Amino acid sequence: MVHGRLGDEGLASLQRTLVAFDHPTLWRKRVFVEVMLVELGALPPGQAVLPLAVVRSESSHLWVTILLASIRVLQLCHAGRAAEVGDAEVATILGAQATDGSWEQHVLVTIVALLALTRLGCAAPHRALGLNFIAGQLRPGGGVPFITNEDIWVTCLAGLVLTEARRPAHELQRCEQFLVSQQQPDGGWGYAEGVSQTDADDTSVVLSLLARRGPLIHRPSIRRAVANLLALQNSDGGFPTFVRGAASEAEITAKSITALRASHMAPQTVLDAAWAWLARAQQPNGGFRGEWKLCVTYPAFHVINAAAGQRPGTRAADIRRRCVGFLRDLRRRDGGWPIHPDDRRSHGLSTAYALAGLAACPGSLSSGELNESALALLAGQNRSGAFSAEADSLGPRPFVYDVPLLATLYSVWALARVRDLLSGRAHEVPLGALAPRLTLISHDRAWIKTA
Repeated sequence: MVHGRLGDEGLASLQRTLVAFDHPTLWRKRVFVEVMLVELGALPPGQAVLPLAVVRSESSHLWVTILLASIRVLQLCHAGRAAEVGDAEVATILGAQATDGSWEQHVLVTIVALLALTRLGCAAPHRALGLNFIAGQLRPGGGVPFITNEDIWVTCLAGLVLTEARRPAHELQRCEQFLVSQQQPDGGWGYAEGVSQTDADDTSVVLSLLARRGPLIHRPSIRRAVANLLALQNSDGGFPTFVRGAASEAEITAKSITALRASHMAPQTVLDAAWAWLARAQQPNGGFRGEWKLCVTYPAFHVINAAAGQRPGTRAADIRRRCVGFLRDLRRRDGGWPIHPDDRRSHGLSTAYALAGLAACPGSLSSGELNESALALLAGQNRSGAFSAEADSLGPRPFVYDVPLLATLYSVWALARVRDLLSGRAHEVPLGALAPRLTLISHDRAWIKTA
């Protein structure tokens, strides 16, 4: 809780916290935190104001644009310069509001947008609609989530996990139908219904699922999804989460490779460029910097998935070998893996990620180690069959939020691979055997975009 102005000790603590967040978005987090503290009366108003060019940057995705526009309005109001807020700036905010009163189902962004409009004293109907939306998000304990849900993300992930767990095909048909119905005009998927901003994370996982489950039935959706991912790839070869030009990310790049390989529609040069970026991004210890999870094992898990079936001697196989070494070095004596290299205690989700990755690489664990790690993971299962683990999802980074079902999904993923390894099926490509190759006229990038 914030009570009055931050003293010298509070300001020093804030500075240490912000500096500890080593990420390209640090400047944005700093501006956001500072303007919120001014709004709460914990800091005196400043004179610095975000330039319009920053607000309108093409490397910002939709809700960051809304957030930055709202922050600029608040900064001008705090500085006594509200008259400088232009109609176009207000239109940027108002134009993105949904009919339910939210901005992209993003509760935090909605709150900041409402604060900006309230400071300006304008758009009363929009504010009333937004306040009704926020009131509807109140939880019994008095808190609110930062997003309303992420049902599309959980659905595509669950479908992929159940596919690898070899559930009967008919059980997943409704899941596929729902996901196809949620594809956006640009060919991608957002994290929830009512979210127009698509992202490579959801798009790559949905694409992986559709390409393996129904490559012929879902061919139009697959083509559009491939075009979406190809358009996102950065000039450095990596893939960002939301918008081309934003920083490339290891786990997103790995998921994009996995999805594009499954589609059989991506030019080899695209995949080669992505692997070259991953090679440059790999850390000396064999791991990668995390983006959307606290667990250091998460990026390595997805890079191993992407390298499935790659022959020894290739760049991808070398990256995979180093990932395996990284995960083996992190393994704790109880058979589990920690959330951070410095932690002694094992973490349920981190164990699931690492075990799923190593189980996809026969010989990475001895039979004794495999048994110990599986038992360490099973210790997190309750009588209902669900698994529990401390939350490790990040959003907005570096804040942690919990989606309890994820612990069960990733644990099932790991155990399905352990089962395959023990039954002699580990030679198959992770995420299920690759679908038959689709017959294509051309692998040309321009053709895919217009198909």
